[in-house]
Amino acid sequence: MSTLKVSKLTHPLEGTLAAPPSKYHTHRALILASLANGKSKITGLSKSQDNLSTMDCLNQLGVRFIEIEGGYEVFGGPFVTPSDILNCGNSGSTINFLLGVAATTPGTVVFTGDDSLRSRPLGPYIEALSRWGLDVWSTQDNGLLPVVIRHKDVKELSDHVSIDGLISPWTSGLLLMAPFTGHDVTVTISNGKLNESSYTDLMSQMMTQFGVKVFHNENFTEFFVQGNQKFTPTEIEIPGDIALASFGLVLAAVSNSHIRYTNLDANVFHPESKILEALERTGADLRIDTEAKTIEVVGGRKLHGIEIDCNDSPDMIPILSILLAHAEGESRIVNAEQVHYKECDRFEAMTQLNKMRVPVEMTHDGLIIQGVEKLHGAKVESYKDHRVMMSYTIAGLVAEGETFISDPKAAAVSYPGFLKDIRKLGAEFETIEA
Repeated sequence: MSTLKVSKLTHPLEGTLAAPPSKYHTHRALILASLANGKSKITGLSKSQDNLSTMDCLNQLGVRFIEIEGGYEVFGGPFVTPSDILNCGNSGSTINFLLGVAATTPGTVVFTGDDSLRSRPLGPYIEALSRWGLDVWSTQDNGLLPVVIRHKDVKELSDHVSIDGLISPWTSGLLLMAPFTGHDVTVTISNGKLNESSYTDLMSQMMTQFGVKVFHNENFTEFFVQGNQKFTPTEIEIPGDIALASFGLVLAAVSNSHIRYTNLDANVFHPESKILEALERTGADLRIDTEAKTIEVVGGRKLHGIEIDCNDSPDMIPILSILLAHAEGESRIVNAEQVHYKECDRFEAMTQLNKMRVPVEMTHDGLIIQGVEKLHGAKVESYKDHRVMMSYTIAGLVAEGETFISDPKAAAVSYPGFLKDIRKLGAEFETIEA
């Protein structure tokens, strides 16, 4: 097991980085292209571990990928029976998006994942698929991976299905299946609240790009997919990822640095763009140039605490916690109970800021953070969670003394070039092998 040793910056950083490709758009584009019968073209995507896990599963289902300059040609169509178990790695999107549509595959499909993914709940999703008419079950009957789904004539499925709104990709998985039924399908949120509705909104928008229109009500508790629609091939370019750029933007805000990202179009819909609102509200000097597609932060301003609803932008919570740790006064992160069920319990993971002398209290749906003038180095666990690992790296760069973070390779799940990019700006790290 390796550990990352991070020391405090000796001087403010200044530089420009290209924003990594959007993880959210990439996952959806790969899945949608696989469901469209014919050749699609996807450019600008990264080779993160999550993307590679998705492509590996799709390849076993008969989808062909031909590498071209800047991306892939994807040849989608009817799935074939895989010759082996499909391993989704650490990617929750992969299992949630593929589980339902795997019923169109002849025979039986078995899904599994790494230790983290096998601990993440699927029970309500499995129950919803079963009520809809699919033959699907958890091998240990505990609502966790491994999960098996058997071929079904999906045209026999009913015209209505309901799902708990705790985790939004479950809803997206149902929407992906709807066109294969050949008839109208209504999806309702059984508990009246869809967490992370922005993620499902993005899926709906991208489904339209691939020829399937999805309608929803104002509060995202009911969705309608008209029958006789089919996914059609298209060409799509993946935009830069504001969520991944947020690590550098927050670093600038808390370290008096000046960091600029290119390839960030603020006009493109992105679920995690709320980090920009958080930077502005805390008082950071945020500069957005929509024409040049750049976003930058010039550090040096005093930050102040805020209360922020993160229900629709839960993935930003780890790096948001680092920003708020430097904000004077009390800050509150609220309305994001689903964060307990991410790659790890990210609320619990971020309470390790207490080790860095930042008073943090966990609530049932968020965090209460008391900002401090300076952080202090400590030993912290990444929980093999890419966003937790990258967030504590940023914290370590501004903390007094040294910070040690477990499993620095975790960043490769979404941002393989993270440490390399921060090094380009002048930061230094040391990887210690156990």
